[in-house]
Amino acid sequence: MPTQTPSQNANTGHLGVVMLTLMTAALFLTLRNMPMMAETGLQMVFFNAVTVFAFLVPIALISAELATAWPRNGVFHWVEEAFGTPWGLTAAWLQWVQSLFGITSILSYVAASLAYAFDPKLANERYFIVAVILAVYWSATLANLRGTRASGLISSVCLGAGVLLPSLVLIALAGLYLAQGHPLHLDLTLSAGNWLPLAHPQQSLVLFLSFIFGVVGIEVSASHAREVRDVRRNYPIAVFAAAVLGFVVTLLGGLAVAVVVPRAQLDLVSGSVQALQALFDTWHLGALVPIAALLVALGAAGQVSTWVVGPVKGLWAAGRAGNLPPALQEVNGQGVPRNLLIVQALAMSAVALVFLVVPSVDTAFLLLTSAAVILYAAMYLILFAAAIRLRYAEPDTPRPYRVPGGRTWGLWLVAGTGFATTLACLFISLLPPGGGVAEGVYAPAMLGTLALMIVLPLLLYRWRRPAWANVIGALSPAHGRGNHAMSSDSGINTSPDTHGNGGGK
Repeated sequence: MPTQTPSQNANTGHLGVVMLTLMTAALFLTLRNMPMMAETGLQMVFFNAVTVFAFLVPIALISAELATAWPRNGVFHWVEEAFGTPWGLTAAWLQWVQSLFGITSILSYVAASLAYAFDPKLANERYFIVAVILAVYWSATLANLRGTRASGLISSVCLGAGVLLPSLVLIALAGLYLAQGHPLHLDLTLSAGNWLPLAHPQQSLVLFLSFIFGVVGIEVSASHAREVRDVRRNYPIAVFAAAVLGFVVTLLGGLAVAVVVPRAQLDLVSGSVQALQALFDTWHLGALVPIAALLVALGAAGQVSTWVVGPVKGLWAAGRAGNLPPALQEVNGQGVPRNLLIVQALAMSAVALVFLVVPSVDTAFLLLTSAAVILYAAMYLILFAAAIRLRYAEPDTPRPYRVPGGRTWGLWLVAGTGFATTLACLFISLLPPGGGVAEGVYAPAMLGTLALMIVLPLLLYRWRRPAWANVIGALSPAHGRGNHAMSSDSGINTSPDTHGNGGGK
């Protein structure tokens, strides 16, 4: 069992419950998924219930236990404790590399929302999409070089102004729309086929992935566990508060879009702004549409900012254990892995070129989202298995928060449910999503991508050099100042641990 240094238990963090809740919610709370939810009609109630109880709650419970028992940099350390360094590196790599695909799809939504502020036709202009993706992502990267405090402030402001405010306006205006007796576009028929995915199960299952993808990432906030005041108390509170906030806002927002916009006219990428436009036009407030579009784009950009630094800190934690070259272990004066962020931005820029190669924006969006889901599903399978393994391998490690349900059966129920749901999502994501995607090559291409992304970190671990594990402290800016930045801001314990070589088993 690893020993914890005094610094791990010290109450020296600067993040409180409110800030951590907002940063966690900013990882997944967005208006982007509301149109896809609206596409399912009243089935969204069923899909939301499955998503929350079979996926979101298990992840929140597991993350709370692991983050408070091993309050270091998240997925890498948890999986490393359970299965060793190679698989810890693989899990951190999958969490990171999926973000390249997922963030690109989110940024295409930013571009589509911005188009409504200038010219809606730009939403299908590939060069406009790519230009916005690159401009927003590189801006977020530069902002995150200033450290976690700046990232948290950006996330909080963007979440409030760009997600919560437009969502509340959308929900409130939709309620007023109903109260005044305007045409209702949501089928309220009390039949099994209207509430359950019985008529077109394959299409419904593919849409179900948008519900799952809409809540992934809640565990990423664990990368900030060492920066939280009284982490063993405040982290579980923040995670569950973010989960409840996300569930309520997205469900009500999805219902609002479905009420206002006819399903046949719904745009799956920019449908939330489309719904706001319809509501504003109802009361002759069309001049507010560009403002609303800018705010929605701001909210999505804030989500991108949060994703810029979260997964890369997990990969950096793996690198500090001797699994990345010294150049990629460097940090600046704020404890931010500067070089790794730049490499990430270059890689994401290359992924963005998909929009220039694939025939349509919608097809590129579907492919990027599908790739992100498949890679993230593989990471979650490893994570759920690690949680179960650690209960048996290290039963005496203090767990200030423990998944309820006795010593093991509750964990098996929670982690088993999450594992089964994730495995089902992995298989569903191999179904062609439509939109002009070639059916014959889609599944092999996705499986090939998954296999490649699992093999790469294993090869990286095999080819690592002993000198890579001997650079802790040597790369710190101004030595003492850098060590302080890393131990307090980045969450990495720079003192030797029981694993040796910076944490590798």
